[in-house]
Amino acid sequence: MVASPKLMSLIESLLRIILTIVFFYAFKAAFEVENDLLLAFFSVLCAFITFKGLILAFNKLTAKK
Repeated sequence: MVASPKLMSLIESLLRIILTIVFFYAFKAAFEVENDLLLAFFSVLCAFITFKGLILAFNKLTAKK
């Protein structure tokens, strides 16, 4: 299946945004931090690490075939 690079870039961006929002509200519910900027920073960092880990795992799984 061939997908255009623009479409893949859009999907990656949407996935990163969704992961960031999920981490932000999970951290906000779990921790009592008054500084939302600090939560946003850690949310972006965790979303980035999770996204790169998922991409790495997906590439390893598809490379085995």
